[in-house]
Amino acid sequence: MRVLLLLLSVACLGAQGRHFEGTAYAGTTVVFKEEHFHFVDASGVATQLVLYRCASDEPFARKWVRAVANDEAPDFELVDARLGYREGVRTVDGQREAFVQTDRESPLRTVVLPVRTDPVIDAGFDAFVSNRWDELGVAPHLSFVVPSRLGYLDMRIKSTDFQTLAGEPVRHVRLGLDTWYGFVAPTVDLLYASSDHSVRRFEGLSNILDARGRRQAVRIEFPAAGVFPVPTQQEIDHAAALSLSESCPQ
Repeated sequence: MRVLLLLLSVACLGAQGRHFEGTAYAGTTVVFKEEHFHFVDASGVATQLVLYRCASDEPFARKWVRAVANDEAPDFELVDARLGYREGVRTVDGQREAFVQTDRESPLRTVVLPVRTDPVIDAGFDAFVSNRWDELGVAPHLSFVVPSRLGYLDMRIKSTDFQTLAGEPVRHVRLGLDTWYGFVAPTVDLLYASSDHSVRRFEGLSNILDARGRRQAVRIEFPAAGVFPVPTQQEIDHAAALSLSESCPQ
């Protein structure tokens, strides 16, 4: 399931700043890495910058996420330089538009999204889980925007339970299609730290395609050891300005 340089002020980073990394695996093979920067921009908007790197560390994709309206349904744009792929959701004249461009030669396709109650968009699912931590078992349905489909998928939380990961209490959340045939459809499994509701693991289809433009099933680990101090202005500017590679070494 499947994502703009900002002028920022150091004074805006504050308590909402977070900086962490994750590693995506197919089996035991590293397929890509993620570096996340969470901060408040100069306009007071909660913002995320995600830099995606090859296994050999070259950056190849970048995603901006901005909680313009609310944290569960942010605007976002993902650009993958390997393929010329773009996807995202933006607010235009008060309406939400989903858009996707599958490669450099393809046109950008857009659609105005029908209004739904409490939609969930991209990284907004993490906010959905945190905001509803105490009621996940009784409010499991959600409308998830999938830009590659230019529309919604009706999803539901199929199960939620508490476990332990590397000695840390976590909550397991399983997300699947809200249909009668959902039992045969791919599911997404996530682990969230009980302490601060931050993600520790993702397992499922990624919106980061493989080098041939195909969806790939991955396991992304976000270990506690991969959490860094609040990002500095210099670190954010550097990640925002890095040139993106059009290929990853084979």
